[in-house]
Amino acid sequence: MTLLNDLIQTSNTMRILKLEFLEENTVIQGDFDGSVTGYWRRLDDSGAGVVVYNKKEYFTKPVGFTSLPAGTEVELSHANGTYYSKF
Repeated sequence: MTLLNDLIQTSNTMRILKLEFLEENTVIQGDFDGSVTGYWRRLDDSGAGVVVYNKKEYFTKPVGFTSLPAGTEVELSHANGTYYSKF
């Protein structure tokens, strides 16, 4: 029984270490790779930029500050769970 208990304890320890590694190195995938061309829609009430790409609205952190008319082409990028719009 001691060998079985040691193996179970080792297995549990390895599992915990793997979960900690995954938690620290989590990469959140976006809907696309790299940067794409989207179309500016508006700023929402919270100040997030709304950009349309492939008929889907993305809530972005705008890079830069300027007034844009709806429909203006913008660069839409993704980095670890956050979308950015740049014009």
